Amino acid sequence: MDLNKLADLVDQMTIEHSYPGYDVRSTHLGMPDSVTKSPARLFGQALEHEDAMVKLVALRWFYERPGDAKRYQNTLLALLKSSDEWVRLETAKTISRIDRVDESVAVAVSELLADTNAEVRKHAAKALGKLGHKSETIIENLKKASADSEREVRWKAEKALRLLGAYK
Repeated sequence: MDLNKLADLVDQMTIEHSYPGYDVRSTHLGMPDSVTKSPARLFGQALEHEDAMVKLVALRWFYERPGDAKRYQNTLLALLKSSDEWVRLETAKTISRIDRVDESVAVAVSELLADTNAEVRKHAAKALGKLGHKSETIIENLKKASADSEREVRWKAEKALRLLGAYK
């Protein structure tokens, strides 16, 4: 399997799963074994593909394989700034599964607490509780998020602060 074949397959499956009023980005496309058993390198390349659906397939693959995802921290870091909210959300979720991420990655996740999308903010707060970094920037961003207009974001931020020992 190469990147072009993966992109073609994702495109075909996206068309098959699309219908009016449904955001296909929320679908976890069930990839055949010939794809899921491909090397991490293929999915690392897919993280840099122009199509958001291809990126989402790769992010969801790495979510299940956090050991492989660790090698792609720099690429994941760049995806936190994606224009697509689903890519930002899935990136935060994937990063949350990686053991001992660099603090700079955790700080970048904390910047998602100011995202325009509430689901992205919620998953960023949840990820920060799991990552365990306690830098001043992360704690301050979580404290601000604990006053978010969305109840679930507030709850996740407060839980993260408790997990980090910074809830007062």
